[in-house]
Amino acid sequence: MNEIDTIDVAMPTADSGDVLDGTVERLRVSAEAADVQVDRLILIDDESTDETRSIARRHAEEAGWEPVIRSLPCSLPRARELAVDTVEADWFLFLDDDVRLTEHYLDHMLDAAAPLVGGIQGRKASRTENPSDWVQRRSRRAGTHATLLRRDAVGGVSFPPDLHVLEDEYLRRYVESRGNVWVFNHRARFEHANQERHPIGWQEGYLGAKYDLSRFQDVALNVPYAAATGRNPVPHASRAAGWIAGRIARDGGESDVDAASA
Repeated sequence: MNEIDTIDVAMPTADSGDVLDGTVERLRVSAEAADVQVDRLILIDDESTDETRSIARRHAEEAGWEPVIRSLPCSLPRARELAVDTVEADWFLFLDDDVRLTEHYLDHMLDAAAPLVGGIQGRKASRTENPSDWVQRRSRRAGTHATLLRRDAVGGVSFPPDLHVLEDEYLRRYVESRGNVWVFNHRARFEHANQERHPIGWQEGYLGAKYDLSRFQDVALNVPYAAATGRNPVPHASRAAGWIAGRIARDGGESDVDAASA
C-alpha cells in the first residue's frame, strides 16, 4: 500500500482544447481510484489561442484542485523546467495533454514508489509485447508522457538551450546521475491520443548524438525495419544522418548530461 497521499500534476501544453477534457477527466477518475489528492494542477501553456486554459481551470475547480496556470512562449524542455520549479508536493506527475490514464494507473504508480526511486514511467496501453521486452526497449529512451517524479530528484534540472527533443531521456539520466532509480512500470497503462507533435527526423538524430542520448545502432536499424514493415524509411534515414552530424559536434566539446548536472 502506498504512503503518498498528495501529488501535484504538471502539464506542459499548447492549443490542446480539443483533447484536454478527456485528459483531465481521466486524471480525476484515476486519482479517486488511488485515493490520492491532487493538490495543484500546474499548466505551463505555450500561449494557447484556444480554450486550453479555461478548460483546465474549470476541471481543476470542479475537482477541488488548485489551478496554477503560467502562459508564456516556451519550448517543451523549458516548460518542464518551469514545472519543476513550480511544483510543491514531494511527488508530482508529468502528464502530457493528450494522455488518458487508465482507472488504476496512479494506484500502480504510487505502489512502485520507494526511497531510492526518483522516477516511475508507465506503459502505453497499445503496447502488446512481453513486459521484459518492453522494458528493454524503453530503457533506450525514457518517456515523460505520464511519469511520476520525486521533486527532489529533478530539482535544478536545466536542459541545454538547443535541446528541443529527447528532453525525456535527458531528464531520466539527470535523475539517475543523482543516485536515484528510474523505474519502468509495465503494470501502469495509459492511452495516448497522439498529436504527432514530434516527428522523426534529422534534428532528433543530431541532438541524440550530440548529448549522448541515443545509440547509432538503434537509429540506423530503424531504417530497414521501417521499410520492412511498410512505413516510410526516409525520416528514419534522416535521423541516422543527423546522428552522424551530432556525433561530430559532440566530439568537438563536452556535452554529456553528467557534465550538465555537475
